[in-house]
Amino acid sequence: MSLTGGKLNKLNGDAGISAPENSVPVMKLIRYHKPQSKDELVALIKSHHKNKCECGIISKGTIEDFGNNLYKAQMEFWGEYEFSLEECIQWEYDLFVTNSLRGNTIECMTVSKLKDNLENFVVEKASQFYDEEYRIDLIVKKNNEEICGIQVKPATFDLMRNGVINRNVSSNEKWGKPVFYLKYNDNNEFINFDEIINSIKNI
Repeated sequence: MSLTGGKLNKLNGDAGISAPENSVPVMKLIRYHKPQSKDELVALIKSHHKNKCECGIISKGTIEDFGNNLYKAQMEFWGEYEFSLEECIQWEYDLFVTNSLRGNTIECMTVSKLKDNLENFVVEKASQFYDEEYRIDLIVKKNNEEICGIQVKPATFDLMRNGVINRNVSSNEKWGKPVFYLKYNDNNEFINFDEIINSIKNI
């Protein structure tokens, strides 16, 4: 079961609470500082709120701040408080910390698994520019030429708001090359791995 689904997921999206410009570009933070624990990531988000860092990343608040924003958005969007402040903080914690660290771990695992199944191809993490501009997590090359990109997403990505999905697809299309969505379930198992492998080999 997804930790960050349900009504709060829609509210969080409608209110734009976790949008990078309103919170923190957490995957960028993870890639730069490589936190090894949840507590370390929480501390990083907090320290990048008040202090300048050489990485240039700025957080608009702490996990508690984002949870408080979600809590207050209930009255604005629903006219009532259905979830407690504690529940809202926990929801944002699961989004920014639990899910983000899991996603980064799975991304690393994906590179290794793809390399094992794609002989004569090179698989590497996309640069920060590609990640932000084209929404690409991984690049696949053959004969030193970039042939496609991969986004690694939880299966629940398909349930996200159309606006989020469409923004990803629109960013992908700007690159002008195929971008495949490799999806994993709650057990961290890929649900369309063979299909993606075949698609890459057939480019």
